[in-house]
Amino acid sequence: MVLYALVFGILGALLASLIFHIDYNLLLNQLSGTSETSNIGFLKFYNVFSTAGAWVVSGFLLSKIRSFNVNSLWHFRVPPVRFIWFLLPVLFISATFISAYLLDINQRLPIPESIRSAFDSFNTGGLLERMLVMNSYSDLFVNLIVIALFPAVFEEIFFRGTLQPLVNGLFNNHHLGIWFCSLVFALIHLNITQLLPMTFLALVLGYLFHYSGSIYPGILLHFTNNAMAVLAYYFQDRSEMAKKIVDDTFKPEIWHFVVFSIVLVTVFGFMIQQYKLHKNHE
Repeated sequence: MVLYALVFGILGALLASLIFHIDYNLLLNQLSGTSETSNIGFLKFYNVFSTAGAWVVSGFLLSKIRSFNVNSLWHFRVPPVRFIWFLLPVLFISATFISAYLLDINQRLPIPESIRSAFDSFNTGGLLERMLVMNSYSDLFVNLIVIALFPAVFEEIFFRGTLQPLVNGLFNNHHLGIWFCSLVFALIHLNITQLLPMTFLALVLGYLFHYSGSIYPGILLHFTNNAMAVLAYYFQDRSEMAKKIVDDTFKPEIWHFVVFSIVLVTVFGFMIQQYKLHKNHE
């Protein structure tokens, strides 16, 4: 995966430079943010191309190396679990409040400065912030596709559709596989201050994929989470709640955490019951 990320990152940068007429000598300046002006179109094209290569292509080749059928591995099918689409809004709201509570805990953890500096040195947030600059509704629409939809599809294909089933088989235990992949998912985003909430969200997506029997619910939930962040950036000057989401200052109370944890467990309890019923009828 790292190799394909590097290869497609280089190819994406070169191809984007041709499309957007950027001199090769200025490529690193654009990507690092040291250039006086950022070509947003270049950055977005580069991001889509490189992430597609890192997640989708590597996931496809990994499945072929292990002689798995891609369609059966990725579960591009209608979820057999009943009422799944009605459960997703409840799941999203619950996960959002729990994640915000975990984020507050994460930010108060005594993380050594050396570890913080190591994660900050990758500067992945700087690239994202430049891409999130939006001056019109058309910019908002493009970002909902480039920053919210594409990453949701690409990452679900690799982490839940490819890595998770393979690791489940390796451990012969889907719980260990889901927890392992969730931790890798959180670490790969290189944001130590959001490690707890990102691990939690990955766990939700992992169990959703496993018990729904389809990749579609996870993609939709992942997209909704990303889209909320994009919308918050766009409306932060017009909404106090949006500003809190952008600044990571939205802090639910302990009772929010308890109530929505109970709701989350209840939803997954129903899904597990439906999953077992479906398995018994196969």
